[in-house]
Amino acid sequence: MFLPAVVRFNWAASSVQQEQRMERMAHAMGLGAISGAAPAAEAVAQAITAMNARLGLPSGLAAMGLERAWFDQIIEGAMADHCHKTNPRLATAQDYQAMLTAAL
Repeated sequence: MFLPAVVRFNWAASSVQQEQRMERMAHAMGLGAISGAAPAAEAVAQAITAMNARLGLPSGLAAMGLERAWFDQIIEGAMADHCHKTNPRLATAQDYQAMLTAAL
């Protein structure tokens, strides 16, 4: 549920752009050759959303019962998680807020 928002966030990282990760990911997913990190990231995010729907997964975090009131606690945990520091693009608390909102 959260991955499309993360893909849309990470496309702007310099390492993602330099290594053409989004374009390579789109190609690996069978989405064809897509030029540019932003268009490729959007295609990948949409493909993940469509796959979730085909699998019958909830349409978003709200459909799983997540409430906005939990955002602060979730963000606090995310900022403390070691994965936060190894993400291609360092996220602020506001970035996490935006990604959670997009994934609702």
